[in-house]
Amino acid sequence: MAESLVFSYEASEPVQEIRLVSSTTPTECGPHEVVVEMLAAPINPLDFLVLHGKYPVKPQNSAPLDNGEYRPIPGSDGAARIIQTGSAVTQFHVGEPVILRTHCRGSWRTHAVLDENDVLRVPTTLDPRLASILRMGVAPAYFLLRDYAALEPGDWIIQNAATGTVSHFISQLAQLQGVNVISVIRNRASAEEVERTKRSLRTHGASVVLTTTELADSGAELLAGKRIALAIDFVSDDALARQMAGFLAPGATLATAGFLGVSSAVRDGTLRQFLWQRNITLKAFRLSDCLGRRSAFHQTALLEWFARLFVEGTLKAPAVEYVRWKRGEKGQEQILRDMLQRHEKGALGERKKILVFEH
Repeated sequence: MAESLVFSYEASEPVQEIRLVSSTTPTECGPHEVVVEMLAAPINPLDFLVLHGKYPVKPQNSAPLDNGEYRPIPGSDGAARIIQTGSAVTQFHVGEPVILRTHCRGSWRTHAVLDENDVLRVPTTLDPRLASILRMGVAPAYFLLRDYAALEPGDWIIQNAATGTVSHFISQLAQLQGVNVISVIRNRASAEEVERTKRSLRTHGASVVLTTTELADSGAELLAGKRIALAIDFVSDDALARQMAGFLAPGATLATAGFLGVSSAVRDGTLRQFLWQRNITLKAFRLSDCLGRRSAFHQTALLEWFARLFVEGTLKAPAVEYVRWKRGEKGQEQILRDMLQRHEKGALGERKKILVFEH
């Protein structure tokens, strides 16, 4: 039997009411479709926006309850293995590993029938758990550095939410380009925890790590003389975005990387005037736009390069927590629901969760 997590838009607390349902394992697919078994599926901030109906794209797949009602399956990211191909599919073969190519295809399930254009091939040499974070973890980092500013060796960038997955990869990929990274973190409960977090971020490529308090109180002194060409705001916090923009060089770019586009800061007339005076460009990051500008060939080539960096040890994975999903296991629904509730609260320093499927 196949299993899927499903939710209801009508629920007041959709995460608390998420359910695990069983259905017949798919054995047939259309001419241009593939049947896959999921291997790993990350839990991303975007997923919680979808669950609360706050994301413009809705889940594209659903699963039936015992009463015949169909409910949507969340999940936009994941790695899988092809177990069957349609009669007209020529670019994929049984046994090949793939990742989801588009949002909201429903990766929180053990099996799926997908259009062949909804998946991308990944190298067999890469651990599926790492493959699952290529599209929404590594690729955004690459695109933010590649598409949003003309960065040269010696330039600096500044980013907040520096312990996040995308920030983690930005620091490493920037280092490969000779670009220096200033990472901003929230204050911690103790000086020891602050220093431990800073040390970890410096180990993974950050040149300077500051708390938000340090940025506000001593930023002018600590960042003096650094040509900061790009600021990346993952928080969509008006005050923090203003602080980071204040250190940008004339003509630089402030990129908002929130999943719903430009933060409320763009509506702040003071900030807008400030950006205009400094000739700073405000851009909203869109992963789908970045992927759309590249052919399937170049998307696959990019994933192959990321995979090679992992295999060679050039790119290091962030600290994550793997959550086991074994079909038919007693209490699995409650384990998954409890995990999602904890993850949604986003406690400071909490590790990213990745569902790992045991078939």
